[in-house]
Amino acid sequence: MGVTPLVVYAFSPRVGDLDLYFKTARAFLAGATPNQDFRFEYPPYALLWFVPAAWLRSTQWEFVPVFGLQLAVMDAFIKWVLLVEGARRWGRTWRSFVPCVAYSLTSWAAALYYLKRYDLIPAALTMVALLALARRRDTLAGLALAVGVVTKLYPVVLVPLAVMVCWKRGTLARLLVGLTLGVAPLLPLSAVWPWWGFATFHVDRGLQVESLGASLLWAAHQLGLVQGVLWIHAPAAYELHGVAAAGVRAVSRWLWVVGSLGMAAVGMWSVRRRPPEQVEDLARLVLGPLVVFIILNPVLSPQFLTWVMGAAALALLSGSRTVPVLILVAAICSRGVFVGTTYRTGLGIPQTLLLLARNGMLFAAGCLLLRDTLRRVKPSPAPAVAPAAVEYLPLQAAVLPEGDGATQRR
Repeated sequence: MGVTPLVVYAFSPRVGDLDLYFKTARAFLAGATPNQDFRFEYPPYALLWFVPAAWLRSTQWEFVPVFGLQLAVMDAFIKWVLLVEGARRWGRTWRSFVPCVAYSLTSWAAALYYLKRYDLIPAALTMVALLALARRRDTLAGLALAVGVVTKLYPVVLVPLAVMVCWKRGTLARLLVGLTLGVAPLLPLSAVWPWWGFATFHVDRGLQVESLGASLLWAAHQLGLVQGVLWIHAPAAYELHGVAAAGVRAVSRWLWVVGSLGMAAVGMWSVRRRPPEQVEDLARLVLGPLVVFIILNPVLSPQFLTWVMGAAALALLSGSRTVPVLILVAAICSRGVFVGTTYRTGLGIPQTLLLLARNGMLFAAGCLLLRDTLRRVKPSPAPAVAPAAVEYLPLQAAVLPEGDGATQRR
């Protein structure tokens, strides 16, 4: 039920970024070299995910449903995991469906970008890594993380947590084997393809209009507090340009780097003090660096929310529901930003308010995750001992006659 509506949308003629995927894959199949004969803005394994559908279908309109079906399979896998984990936690009760239903509603609302961007592939790989770590299949976890990193890069923020989890177990070597197997193909690939060229493209990107800093700057511009802010259609996205935008971009980059590294360090410290026991505990831990990586990023495209939707749904299995609900509602709100035609020329007041609300929810979720990560390692207070219990034995011994057998046995 949760997959069928998305399969229908996967076959819709709406193209989105699928046109870019198709053209780059066809060029590669024709013998062109990425980042040499044509620009390829993604990590190298991303292209390998595009090739099968482009090889099977020779036109864009044939490619769209085939690649969409590929994404629908990833979506079905994530929802199957949520159903299984819900049943494990709550048995055959209505509560066991809550994570899957919450994820399904969010994915339906986000279908505009959810099944028209390839971010669902690394999201599924991240889910594999979480399950593998929870079940102590550490080699598989390392392999899934490595393939995810070389597909979309963002899972790299989860590697430190996985390293600490396996180090505490004494299975770090197995995780490293999986990570090595996942990146090993890059060595022969380097001989024929300068795959590292994608990094240059992202270093040069500007302040994307949906990022936290850009939303605040655009709101200030609409209020007349800041002048000279330009809404520009850049090669990869819509960006804010101008003197003020350049300053916000510089500050955002430093906050992004420091915040992401800091949250990863806090997560490692937390795991060192108290390793996660269930998959939902692990999901809450990985949400921390992921949400911080997203909300402080000077580039925040709507599909980035796909990265955290699965972990947020898993986090509904236990503990406070505030953070996962904030994340899932934020993912739903992202769809509303595109309502109307103002996205091409500059968001109007309603869309700006919605964007600020979306970013505010993500920022609040990041702060709450930091608080929860710190709280989970606090020692439980020792139970108080009643004074009467302490004084009872000496008092009893004192009233017994000297030499009494009971006193001698005591």
